Amino acid sequence: MKDILTGLDRYEAFLDTLEKELENLGNKRIAITYTDIKHFKYINDTYGYQTGDALLKDFATQITKNNKNMLCAARVYSDNFVTANRVPDDYTNEAYREKILELNHKWETKFREEYLNSRLQFCSGISIIDKDSRNFDAETAVSNANLARKVAKEMESDSCVLFDRSMMEGIKREVEITSYIPKAIAKHEFKVYYQPKMETETLHLIGAEALVRWQKPDGKFVYPDEFIPYIERSGQIVDVDYYVYRETFRFIAERLREGKKVVPISLNVSRVHLNKMHILEYVKELFEEYKIPSDLIEFELTESIYLDNTKKALELVDGLHKLGAKVSMDDFGSGYSSLNLLSRLPIDIIKLDKVFLKDDNLQESDKIIISCVIDMAKRLQITSLCEGVETLEQSDYLKEAGCQIQQGYYFSKPIPQEEFEKFMDEND
Repeated sequence: MKDILTGLDRYEAFLDTLEKELENLGNKRIAITYTDIKHFKYINDTYGYQTGDALLKDFATQITKNNKNMLCAARVYSDNFVTANRVPDDYTNEAYREKILELNHKWETKFREEYLNSRLQFCSGISIIDKDSRNFDAETAVSNANLARKVAKEMESDSCVLFDRSMMEGIKREVEITSYIPKAIAKHEFKVYYQPKMETETLHLIGAEALVRWQKPDGKFVYPDEFIPYIERSGQIVDVDYYVYRETFRFIAERLREGKKVVPISLNVSRVHLNKMHILEYVKELFEEYKIPSDLIEFELTESIYLDNTKKALELVDGLHKLGAKVSMDDFGSGYSSLNLLSRLPIDIIKLDKVFLKDDNLQESDKIIISCVIDMAKRLQITSLCEGVETLEQSDYLKEAGCQIQQGYYFSKPIPQEEFEKFMDEND
């Protein structure tokens, strides 16, 4: 049984072949490598499915040609591939991982040139079976490799990861967190913190970003990097986002009712919202329920969201604009070039990623890049905001460069609602 597009084995046939190889393992080692192509959807959306299919066929050729150690290979689905190879006796497990990483980098260079996408990346997970781990069946071995691949996909620098049993602890923790999320929402364990945004020219408060924090009944915090990746995978990020949205609308409405100062608040949008696009209806309902001016709400979509699914992102931006809200591109410059999109995207604000302010003392090269981006935004009539400001020198340079809004620990860390209200009143 062969995959019609690539000519590789169908996944079921792959498992059958692998199972037979494992039965006759002896003293050999077999490496199961599970790979997917990060940002592949961008190829389909930008260049069409015919180009995407050509890329998949090309990749299938790359992983099989001149590979004397290959036992079998399959396309699991879409851009997900799995291979089984004998590990040469003179390779340690780590050396084999480094070899796969080297191949990934080689393929990235080739495919980026051929398919005009500087963002294409191959992410691989490897599960190595030897006589000491022979109790794994074929499906479990592939599952372990896939788990390692998911870990690799979350990492910024290393796109190839070896499976180890400690990853199973991560699964256990993920199940614990995701199963508790509905209860945490019902019990209001999620708190909205606000990080002020300051107008560069006057250093007066001009807005804030709403951020979620999870505080358990015992007072201890579960920090965002501990739970956000899990709830993004499970889709529960939508429920948590909606909770933050409602709390923010309620907060603004109360301040207005009491005749107190309010500033525009920005809300983060997860890529998961693009799957079903219910967000537009939910936000519309919030505006109707709380009756706050639409210019007091802004939505932040990360640079990667625009690049991964440009068509859906444009649809969402257009829908939010029709509701009267502003839209920004968050994390601009966080790792990949999106300059070609700026002229097409009807965004109101770009938030320069804190990577531009990575050093306390700004280098001349950093200053050149920052000033060029700010000038470009100004010419496109897009407001510029720089986050991650931590020093007076950084703040002064951003003023010199013409950046309109600043955000960062130099002014304030994210703070609870009560503290933010005091901050607003003091900056009235």
